[in-house]
Amino acid sequence: MGIVLAAIRAAGIMLVSLVIAGMMIGYLAFNMPDLLNSALNVAGIAKGWITNTTNTGISAEYNIWLKFLIQDQQLVFMALVILVRLVLALAWSAMLAAFPSKRVG
Repeated sequence: MGIVLAAIRAAGIMLVSLVIAGMMIGYLAFNMPDLLNSALNVAGIAKGWITNTTNTGISAEYNIWLKFLIQDQQLVFMALVILVRLVLALAWSAMLAAFPSKRVG
């Protein structure tokens, strides 16, 4: 039963982080469009570095799939998801440290 609860908790954290990251994208788009534009520009540079065969040494038959599947928007969104997951993990750790006698998790 413990593994089922752990899987449900992990799925919940992933879902919450995706929703919060989506809300962050919306907030940035409406309130800080210059920052979101800069993030998209950096993601474009990162995509160019990832798909450059000189840097990676990946053959053209595989590199076309990277170019096709990786988008700038996806890179920005996934970076925000990772950031949200880190913040959630730190908040959860702080809550466990603040209440050591009660079993929260």
